[in-house]
Amino acid sequence: MTDPMLREKKLLKSVLRILEERSQDRNSIVRQMAVRGLGNIVNGAPVKVKKYKKFLLDILIGALHDVFSSEVIGESMKALAKVLKELKEKDIGSSFKDLTEQIRAYFDDENDGLRSVAFVLFGILAQLTKKKWKAYFAEQVERAGSYFCCTYQQ
Repeated sequence: MTDPMLREKKLLKSVLRILEERSQDRNSIVRQMAVRGLGNIVNGAPVKVKKYKKFLLDILIGALHDVFSSEVIGESMKALAKVLKELKEKDIGSSFKDLTEQIRAYFDDENDGLRSVAFVLFGILAQLTKKKWKAYFAEQVERAGSYFCCTYQQ
């Protein structure tokens, strides 16, 4: 994914199409590697991340819904962390709300790895939040805080 050839428009589009197809594969390892590849686009073609932001966000957020593989979910969160570092709040658009809710859902996951990555990703979202989503994000933080307050008091 770091090959300079990847920056060529035709080659990048082909790679993205293949990764999109593989992200829906029946084999969870193939899905995991496809999602990892999408995250690695940041390393190979960072200037193209904004151009393909909706495409990348749609697939990576979709992978958070993988009910069969926590590895795919974790890989998706790691890939989202890479992609989001290249974007601004306005670039995320309406995906912000769904993404925030999806990530917050993993705060109480029994899998320590998923829980840890969810907190890292939530922190990245906090850095991105400027105007449009500030009140909404503050509400999500408050909900998460009240959850932990009540959970750990028991």
